[in-house]
Amino acid sequence: MTTDLDRLSALARWEAVFADPGFTIGHWVRTEPDERGVIQMPWFEYSEAADAFRADVGAHGWVVVFDWMSWLSSPDGRRYLDDPSLVAGASAEDLSRLLTSIIRGERFSEGELAGAHGSGILMAIVRRAGVLATEA
Repeated sequence: MTTDLDRLSALARWEAVFADPGFTIGHWVRTEPDERGVIQMPWFEYSEAADAFRADVGAHGWVVVFDWMSWLSSPDGRRYLDDPSLVAGASAEDLSRLLTSIIRGERFSEGELAGAHGSGILMAIVRRAGVLATEA
């Protein structure tokens, strides 16, 4: 059975990965027109590390079933996206809600995880997990 400490510690380990100057979340892939002039829509290709992060988040139960779209558009959810520094005071439950929203949001908006990394919210989440792990 996975404990809260296990879950938090697993998430906190990603801080070192994200802080590594050589880390990349991935990149947009754009294509040139083929011989018929057809252009494929661009897509975001995640790095192996980013794919491993998503798998780790799922394996440790951070992605949960709840009405994440409503939560994300509520003042409670929006505040974290509007000001990632507020994640420093988030509960483990709110970290789970944020991660669920980011991971599920990828289905509707390709590159959502990359955007969360670029905004600093992913780093804020893994740092907060580290703090919560020391308190558990």
